[in-house]
Amino acid sequence: MYKVITIKNYEFTRDIIVESQNSKQQYTAFDDSDLIGNDQFSFVKEQEVCDCKLGILGEVNPSGETFDVLSKEKIGKMNLLKVLNSDGDNFYLPATADIKIGSQIKLNVKRYDLLSVNNIINDRTL
Repeated sequence: MYKVITIKNYEFTRDIIVESQNSKQQYTAFDDSDLIGNDQFSFVKEQEVCDCKLGILGEVNPSGETFDVLSKEKIGKMNLLKVLNSDGDNFYLPATADIKIGSQIKLNVKRYDLLSVNNIINDRTL
């Protein structure tokens, strides 16, 4: 669960700053649902607590942040790996054959993407 701290609107996209209710860490999640979907996350409001699934856009790098690979999960059409960071927060990244469940990976996170909110899935993943 994440509390929505701030929403930064741009012309066609927005950044949603959320705070994990588990770790109290803040993450900036990119929301492009208005640009490529039906703006299905328009209901998200500041100070609300939501069940968010955040995807990771990044690359494997030996000097990156360590994540535990927990399981495979499907969100919409996307086959993803559910991973856990050192703060205890879950994220999702594209599944690849070379990353095994139960292993650890090091990632340089470039961006967090908003994949779903309260079980409403971003059209991009459908």
